[in-house]
Amino acid sequence: MDGFQFGTVTVPDGKKGLWRIDTFTLTEGDVLMANLRARRDGNHELVCNPGTYRRLVNKVRGCIMSNTPMEIRTAVEAYHHATGRVLINGLGLGMVLEGVLSKPDVTYVRVIEIDQDVIDLVGPHFANDPRVEIIRADAYLYKPAKGEQFDYVWHDIWDDISPDNLPLMAKLLRKYARRTPLQACWSRKMALRQKRRSHSHYGYF
Repeated sequence: MDGFQFGTVTVPDGKKGLWRIDTFTLTEGDVLMANLRARRDGNHELVCNPGTYRRLVNKVRGCIMSNTPMEIRTAVEAYHHATGRVLINGLGLGMVLEGVLSKPDVTYVRVIEIDQDVIDLVGPHFANDPRVEIIRADAYLYKPAKGEQFDYVWHDIWDDISPDNLPLMAKLLRKYARRTPLQACWSRKMALRQKRRSHSHYGYF
């Protein structure tokens, strides 16, 4: 798609169950302290600019995903590497799916999403694209057909960036190791960096 910019979200605002998609604005004051902490800690991916954005919010868990610059920077590798047959674990706001579908060399995308309300809220926006298949399933339990292969796999099912997610990331990476030549997990590099930083501080605080 000529002129497409990754991070574009055209799924309309709406509500379903505990979920909603809406448009929100961040001011300079809103992002000031978070940006200072991110720069102090070397997490430059987390720096966010003021602006108007889209987000997916759960009434209990809070904001799960948005298309702020931080989210774009931490997911853009999926957009760059996706080609041919793609599997995405986690539908979310549909930002990654929308980006992947903008690439003419992507021929098929299967999305595994555990929450039916998220599927009902986001899925209809992609219903007219014959390349898309959305399956309700637990990413850890879902099994592709025997011998099925993908050209790229992207795992994005975690609410936050934390070293605690690394064992589950490793589980998914092992699961698809023989099914794809290339795969990645959202926020894995930052979680590894957090883990290294916490180990280097051990015994000093």
